[in-house]
Amino acid sequence: MLACISAVRRGGFVSILGVYATPFDNFPLGQIFDKGIIIQAGQAPAHKHIDKLMQYVSNGDVKLDDIITHRLPLSQAPHGYDIFRHKKDGCVKVVLKPGE
Repeated sequence: MLACISAVRRGGFVSILGVYATPFDNFPLGQIFDKGIIIQAGQAPAHKHIDKLMQYVSNGDVKLDDIITHRLPLSQAPHGYDIFRHKKDGCVKVVLKPGE
């Protein structure tokens, strides 16, 4: 986020798409105000595309192994959230597996 804010031109736009994120304490408000940047945010329409995307994964058209760094049983969900939030052990993406 810091690099994005630094790279945007004065009066530029920054759009933030995705699902609920954790609070970010180091948000560069001074730089945002100084540059007059307009920030737009909203939920990604994941439900609209999920069936098609899951089919790509099932068919092997899309591989997710490069972003999934940890696979944990559902019982270790708190640990998974901790390592993801604090980027421990090189964590990029955790997949929780129910029933294990």
